[in-house]
Amino acid sequence: MKINQKKWAGYAACIWSLLYIPIHIYWALGGTALMPGVWKDEAKWAAVNWGASVMLLAAAIFGLLLVHHWGQKIPRYLMLTIGWVSCLLPIMHAVYGYITKGLFLAGVIRLEFFDFSAWATVDVDNIVLTDLLLFEPWFLIAGVLFGLAVLHYQNGRKKIKKKPNKQS
Repeated sequence: MKINQKKWAGYAACIWSLLYIPIHIYWALGGTALMPGVWKDEAKWAAVNWGASVMLLAAAIFGLLLVHHWGQKIPRYLMLTIGWVSCLLPIMHAVYGYITKGLFLAGVIRLEFFDFSAWATVDVDNIVLTDLLLFEPWFLIAGVLFGLAVLHYQNGRKKIKKKPNKQS
């Protein structure tokens, strides 16, 4: 199956979103791998991860909407608004994470800057390194993929303008 060059980013955004769901389901079911500590309220941690899984599934579907004809049934302004938010939020998340964790590692900001109140125990070095090396790159790549997908959608839709009816 050959993928149109204008559609690859939408498919990539879909797949990238789906790839992040299994770890959240694992954590929601009580798994502890890659965990920097233990949450005080395990039910709340499970709810956060189930919620993240649902949002990631919605993001994956949106990635497909950007490249399939069913997405053309949704108003253009709504697709573009959701699309640019889907691009900017993860990029802002990554930039914030890189800046704050970098400043923390450089000794510029103190540990109190971060809110660890939800954690019963937390390994700060582990959470900072996991965040910088795993989670923030994921958010940055997701934002870039959604941005490219929205650009392709935006440019592709400009060319599909209805021809005016000529009446004699």
